[in-house]
Amino acid sequence: MISSILGILISLIMMSQIFRGNKADFFLGLVVFMMGIEILFSWGVQSGYVNSTDPIRYWKLLNYLIFPPALWMFVKYSTDDNFQFQSWHYLLFFPAIIGYAIEIWSGSMSISLMEYNLWIWYSDYLPMVGTLLVIGYFWKKYFKLNPLRSIKKGNKTFLSQLRLLLLMLSLTLICIMWIIFNFIGWKYFNFIEFTLTFMFLGFALLNFLENQSFPSLTPGNKNHNFPNYNDKKSLELLELTLKEQQHYLKPNFPLKELASELNLPQRYVSFLINHYHDKNYKEFINEYRIKSFLSKAQTSEKDSKTLLGLALESGFSSKSTFNQVFKNYTGKSPSEYLKN
Repeated sequence: MISSILGILISLIMMSQIFRGNKADFFLGLVVFMMGIEILFSWGVQSGYVNSTDPIRYWKLLNYLIFPPALWMFVKYSTDDNFQFQSWHYLLFFPAIIGYAIEIWSGSMSISLMEYNLWIWYSDYLPMVGTLLVIGYFWKKYFKLNPLRSIKKGNKTFLSQLRLLLLMLSLTLICIMWIIFNFIGWKYFNFIEFTLTFMFLGFALLNFLENQSFPSLTPGNKNHNFPNYNDKKSLELLELTLKEQQHYLKPNFPLKELASELNLPQRYVSFLINHYHDKNYKEFINEYRIKSFLSKAQTSEKDSKTLLGLALESGFSSKSTFNQVFKNYTGKSPSEYLKN
């Protein structure tokens, strides 16, 4: 029970990051929340609470159909720096909404859904297959990017990557056990519980190591949080590093890696970009990519390469992302802009 409460608390903290613009942690929080509810439900069954008089039916929140889309969104944000949430992404959660609606309807009609094989396939097997596909996609991208190779051990970026590895290894193991237990029965479900407990405790430990200091309560200028850093010199280092290293040409270059390259705290680099450039990190990096594209488009390269080819060389990962960012930056499409 303690591990489930820990997992739920961690998930709520993660989901609260949506108010700071961190959508990746929000979607990961959804996944962790469902895991916490799963362990709490298991405790309720074993302790007899589920069958007690007037229990709080918290297990009605459990919906496996949330796993695939929420995990996919988290993986996309973690592996593609150009990824942006679009309106059609809401449709990915439509099966989960249908699941909740059917649960509510069946409860009002006193119908036991577990008597219907179609419901079991929809609510259990479909999300299992979807989650496996997302995990497979992640490992394919991860081994291609191999982010740990260029990160120094002991710094915050390394700890963040270790946390990501802990999560995905745990989920992979859980999915494998999920498949096996569907064939041999669920008498060994405690192995899944142990894996989830290990993951929650690992999350808590790595979060502590990554953020060992408490935020400042000093009112006024936000830079009071970083009294030991020189903003002017740090900004010069930031711009010089991007100019010389051109990391923005990589399709996936998260803020954590930039902070590691600068040997500065991630929160401080984010502060510099937000406070002095009035942009979030993605807007800041994409501006460099747009300038790189425009520079290439003014040379002879445009005669031998397509606009998409120049965009990909400038760090964009897809045509749709490039077109959207370019129009936000210039107010015109790439072809319209270059005609003038």
